[in-house]
Amino acid sequence: MNMKLPPYLQNSMEQIHEEAPGMGPEVDFSEYVWMGEELDEFDKQVEEEFWEEAYMDACFEEMLAEEEAEWIYFNSVEEAVTALYNYNNNLHHHKGPSPCSKLNPDAPEFVPRSLNSTFKFT
Repeated sequence: MNMKLPPYLQNSMEQIHEEAPGMGPEVDFSEYVWMGEELDEFDKQVEEEFWEEAYMDACFEEMLAEEEAEWIYFNSVEEAVTALYNYNNNLHHHKGPSPCSKLNPDAPEFVPRSLNSTFKFT
């Protein structure tokens, strides 16, 4: 969009350009390039942190969804107590050694010795 300034502003704009130091067509901004590079580097760092945080949030949400899929919901306290009682009974029934176990059921109980009685430091 090319806008034209009114004649009375054109003269004042030319005057401002003439009076302002270093505002001619030969202005050199090369000494300020490092500022732009630092800002770009900072932007990249902030963007990386943002993506890392978003990734961590997504992983956390996925972990929560997996855990919730394993939850058991009960409609009443009685239902929960019954389920807990059944679960506890199942644990007691399977407490013995499994049929494929190679452990000796008649072996004496293992009791570890203390370090002081096993090793004598001199």
